[in-house]
Amino acid sequence: MTNAEIREFKSYVRDTLVRKYHLNEVEAARAVRDSYLSKALAMDKDFVDHDTVEEWAEFIYDEINHESLLTM
Repeated sequence: MTNAEIREFKSYVRDTLVRKYHLNEVEAARAVRDSYLSKALAMDKDFVDHDTVEEWAEFIYDEINHESLLTM
């Protein structure tokens, strides 16, 4: 993924967190920034392609609510 694609992907994840999980925009942006998604992208820019935007939003929502995460 290019940097532009990463920004777009993160934007879609933030939008999904707002729409589906009713986070406000600041909470969603902070959740994405502090999530495993950002760490995964830093390690491998193509890693996130294995899951959909909706799946990443669910992972992040579970992460911020301290739910058990499956090993990715």
